[in-house]
Amino acid sequence: MAKKIKKNNLKISIPCTECFRPTHLKFNFSFITYEKDFNDKEKLQLLKRIRDLSKGSYLVVANYPKEIGFENIKVDIKKEIDPNFCAGHRTFDGKYTIIRLYPNNNSVKGRIIGKLINKVFYIFFIDVNGVLYEH
Repeated sequence: MAKKIKKNNLKISIPCTECFRPTHLKFNFSFITYEKDFNDKEKLQLLKRIRDLSKGSYLVVANYPKEIGFENIKVDIKKEIDPNFCAGHRTFDGKYTIIRLYPNNNSVKGRIIGKLINKVFYIFFIDVNGVLYEH
């Protein structure tokens, strides 16, 4: 993909060198929406999950089963994502990336719902009770 740069009304195409190539999963909190009952226990669990998923390389984490890793699925979410997400270079194809807040649904069916683009996980919702979509 070529990036176009305007300079003095001339368009110059520069080939994309894919210079941003992370080896590990990254997390972006810019578009996050919390539930009202998102308490300190769930906040700590969110940090633990991020830490666990950040330990291994992306190739390792991408091959985890969905119970401990993530899954990309098309679901009907009962809330809208922040419209600023699609501004600029990001697009949304209707598929969400889902991470279980508690691996194997231990204690709560909470989910971290977002979109994975170029190894960056954009967090949209923290669904503590697992009620934003049918699973």
